[in-house]
Amino acid sequence: MLICAAGDIHGAINRFYEDVLAFEKTLGSTFDWVLHVGDFGIWSDPARIDRATRNHDGPGDFPDWLAAKRHAPRRTVFIKGNHEDFLWLESQKGAEVLPGLVYLRNGCRIELENASIGRVSVGGIGGCYGASDYVRKSKTLQGYARRHYTHDEIDRLSNFGKLDVMLTHDAPAGVRFQHHRRGAEYVSEAAGLEALLSRVRPRICFFGHHHARVDAEIAGVRCVGLNKVGCPGNLVAVELDSSSAGYSVLGEYGIRRG
Repeated sequence: MLICAAGDIHGAINRFYEDVLAFEKTLGSTFDWVLHVGDFGIWSDPARIDRATRNHDGPGDFPDWLAAKRHAPRRTVFIKGNHEDFLWLESQKGAEVLPGLVYLRNGCRIELENASIGRVSVGGIGGCYGASDYVRKSKTLQGYARRHYTHDEIDRLSNFGKLDVMLTHDAPAGVRFQHHRRGAEYVSEAAGLEALLSRVRPRICFFGHHHARVDAEIAGVRCVGLNKVGCPGNLVAVELDSSSAGYSVLGEYGIRRG
């Protein structure tokens, strides 16, 4: 199964899928699925955007896509970031928010099917770490606090058992990288994610949030940090064989455009 792992796009949906399709051309293959690590930019109403989105990226393309009920050109699974319309996402009765665009809620898993290859299991923990909210129950989080994941969501996903792919928005604790704003080395303190990896033992984990392309190993699992849309390392192609525990990284879409 050929998947495209994708980093934060903050509402730049048109640019994102242009890059995905261009990436396919360089590979000479078509992706079975696109897996997105959050901050997709789900804002149903431009008036509802949070302050950071207003100051940086704006409401993005989702309101136009929603109004037109546009189909995602490639089947896409996404988790929430810390800049989304959480209330709208939670109000959706089904997983598919647009045709071909599937929201994977925190603590849940999805089975991706391919007629010739079989199934690949994907689990998701979206949002970022907040120490005071982590110890609370997910159902008690209100308003902007919904940007954080909670311990009960970690426990729920752990109870499903082994996964093939793990999607997190924040970097598991212990991942080191150069901070994109501060320039200094930063070590993630996002608690709970490393314990989750040790329990579900995915073949590979993808995360975003920090807008940096990073490779790390946490709890014996390869963790790949993905960059922001338009930057080298935003898209990574990975082939998974359902008959084995392995995977192959086939390439990255690293062309920077003006």
